[in-house]
Amino acid sequence: MLKLLMTHMILFLEKSKICIGEMKSKKHTKIVKDYDKQKEKHLEKLASKMLENDEKNNKLKGKNIDPGFLNLF
Repeated sequence: MLKLLMTHMILFLEKSKICIGEMKSKKHTKIVKDYDKQKEKHLEKLASKMLENDEKNNKLKGKNIDPGFLNLF
């Protein structure tokens, strides 16, 4: 009776290890996929900010500054 119980416990533990291993791999792939998506969004956001800043800088570079303005200070 005790041996039978022990064998059932061992089989149950082996099956649960397999299930846990599969679950870990599913979680891992989900995290990795989500990381790639988040990284892509972040890089896209940075690129759009860089473009906006470049447009602002080009607009400001196009303006002329009156040289007499600095003599007021």
